[in-house]
Amino acid sequence: MGAPAEVAFAQLLFGGIAFMLLAAGSLVVFLVIYQKRLLRQQLHLRMAEATHQRQLLAAVIEAQEGERERIGRDLHDGIGSTISTAKLLLNRLETLPPTEDAEALLRLIREIMSAAVHDVRSISHSLYPAVLARFGLAEALQHLVDVSNETGQLPIVLEVEYGQPLPLAQELALYRIGQELVHNALKHAQGATRLLVQLHQQGPLLTLLVEDNGCGFPPDSAPPARGAGLRSIEVRVQMLRGRLHRQPVSGQGTRMIIELDDSDA
Repeated sequence: MGAPAEVAFAQLLFGGIAFMLLAAGSLVVFLVIYQKRLLRQQLHLRMAEATHQRQLLAAVIEAQEGERERIGRDLHDGIGSTISTAKLLLNRLETLPPTEDAEALLRLIREIMSAAVHDVRSISHSLYPAVLARFGLAEALQHLVDVSNETGQLPIVLEVEYGQPLPLAQELALYRIGQELVHNALKHAQGATRLLVQLHQQGPLLTLLVEDNGCGFPPDSAPPARGAGLRSIEVRVQMLRGRLHRQPVSGQGTRMIIELDDSDA
């Protein structure tokens, strides 16, 4: 009589243990599933926030570029045409029999007007590089280098290996980055005798490099404060989902590198 009772008790005990193990396993599975779902939701929120930030940055920069394009077109078509017409009229007046003083004055006015036309065209290109929209990033960088070399401030060498053009919006952002880097180097590269601008494309990796051979600053010293120009560069690099590397070398200048990798997209 005792044995059957013991067997029933053992069965009940094993059944209870099995039930508790099953309940514990179900709880673990529930917690794991809940944790994964929570992680997916958090990842989705972060991705949505990052997408929103990129869209916001793109909208801000697009608005800026649109305004620059409008101003540049107005300068070129309005003021530039007016000054060019005035120059033609002065050339016409020069064919009349003037006095010797009038001839000198006319020559001076013609030189001033020529300089004004050049300045207006430079401002127009700075606001919106028409050569970029027409011929692409490589030609726009070449034009930027040619115009900068005309100042005689610092010789600039351009090296381009760019076989697969990017969409216009990305090329425009890269051009603005290059423009700002060249401007910064011309302004801050003390003691430099050469400036290298390099656009190199290899597979999915596109690299824009601007390097000077100025005095630079020691690696263990504090870098210069981030001005508006560098912040603008960082915003555009972030919009392009790229990477910005700043490599100062003591006594050997500063190297700025922007990398875009399509395989990371």
